[in-house]
Amino acid sequence: MYRFTVCDDDSFYRWQLARLLRSFEPWQKTGCRVDCFSEAAQLLAECEHCRYDAVFLDVQMPRMNGLEAARQLRALWPWVPLVFVSAFCEYAPEGYGLRAFRYLCKDRLEQCMGPCLEDLLAQHLAPCTLELPVDGEVCRVNLARVESIRLDGHTVEFRFADNTLPLPCRISLARLEQLLEGRPFLRTQRSYYVNLCQVQRLRRFEFVLRSGRGVPVSERRYGRVRAEYLEWQARFEEWAARF
Repeated sequence: MYRFTVCDDDSFYRWQLARLLRSFEPWQKTGCRVDCFSEAAQLLAECEHCRYDAVFLDVQMPRMNGLEAARQLRALWPWVPLVFVSAFCEYAPEGYGLRAFRYLCKDRLEQCMGPCLEDLLAQHLAPCTLELPVDGEVCRVNLARVESIRLDGHTVEFRFADNTLPLPCRISLARLEQLLEGRPFLRTQRSYYVNLCQVQRLRRFEFVLRSGRGVPVSERRYGRVRAEYLEWQARFEEWAARF
């Protein structure tokens, strides 16, 4: 299931954006949840612990505008796709300066939303989505929202950054490693992988995640895990400094 959020102080546009998101045909197969907020501060408080697949932000809002909210979101989740939705086109350059995925005008939402969501799916969501066997059916999981993976024999349990229930499925370790190849997941001990994008800090024998939960690191692996984490962190900081 994909999870999106809409932040707009105008109740009509909150409703319209949520409707357009929920009615997008590809979501009917995967499922779609849309959380709505009327103030940026409410959104940021939720995002402290929850990773959304994309954020739709009004620009002009009281107390904190969408551009300032976007700056704070970038510090929390540097890669999350941001879509600005505004009645004023003059803010578009500043929005794209914050690496906005799209800047949509409110008077053309019906025409522009479909193409925007198609591109969002193709460029950001589909490449991060795994198709997993769950109870005889295929379940699609967006790895960006997975904070850790726990192994128990041939059962693999995906644990999410939000309050979504853990998802168990039966795949081999070899298949899991193949699926995670090239992605920011690090094996911390025999039974755990951690998503490095969800890590807040590393302390001795444990990763502390943004959600406040922990992922254990075995004593035997600790030195290697720490070195790999620091290397990844350095690459990430170098990338982030370009923007």
